[in-house]
Amino acid sequence: MLRLSLLHKSVFKCLLAAFLACILAGNTIAQSAKNRHHAASGQDFMYQYSIIDALMAGVFDGDLTIGQLKKKGDFGVGTFNRVDGELLIDKGHVYKISYDGSVKEVPDSDSTSVAFVKFFKADTVIHLNGPGLTYEKVQEQIEHLLNPNGIYALRISAKFSTMTTRAEKPASKPYTSLPEHLKHNQVVFELKNTTGVCAGFLLPPYLARTNVPGFHLHYLADDHKSGGHIFNFTADVLTVEIDMARGFTIENNTNAEFGKVNLQPDRGAELKKIE
Repeated sequence: MLRLSLLHKSVFKCLLAAFLACILAGNTIAQSAKNRHHAASGQDFMYQYSIIDALMAGVFDGDLTIGQLKKKGDFGVGTFNRVDGELLIDKGHVYKISYDGSVKEVPDSDSTSVAFVKFFKADTVIHLNGPGLTYEKVQEQIEHLLNPNGIYALRISAKFSTMTTRAEKPASKPYTSLPEHLKHNQVVFELKNTTGVCAGFLLPPYLARTNVPGFHLHYLADDHKSGGHIFNFTADVLTVEIDMARGFTIENNTNAEFGKVNLQPDRGAELKKIE
């Protein structure tokens, strides 16, 4: 009888240990899933460094490196210090489209004065058919499908019969405002029969003064030989990938000039003229 009792106790201890191990493993798995959910949720926000009104006012330098920017998103648009060309991020690669028309992937050590990025994962994919769809018509069709209060990252791919873009020459100190700089330091490109990707955002009016309300897209040709800030295009068939953000995060420009600039004037009318 004594041996049987000890055997029962031994079996009971083994079963209890196994039960507790299962509970611990279950809690660990649940916590891991919870952590993954929070991490994924954190990536579903648009992040921006600095604000558009600061750039408009002449804050052309920032302290955020491209390496640091990549940790905030793998897709988006912006510019570089001294407004030295157009910035486009696609699939984690950061490209500079320069005023001479050249395109290059930039090192992590380069810096940006303003950028808007997100980790891109399409929620919706739509296909638009022409013939001769203009940028304006594409905007109308996309806006018709989406809630006007949403924040959307857009990736549009197509063969474009025409594509009009621009890139800026780098500024020299003392800096002027962005509209003044662009009057004499903007180069416009008229591209023909080019295949590539438009990357950027469609943003609601309530983000005015911090970002660009409406459509703000940059272009990169598939052969990496042309691109820029988009003014207009035409295409017959387009694929539009849409990623709706849950919200946005703003990090103020950490350069000393940001603290000195006058951000009280409303520069919305000026912004419309250069966009």
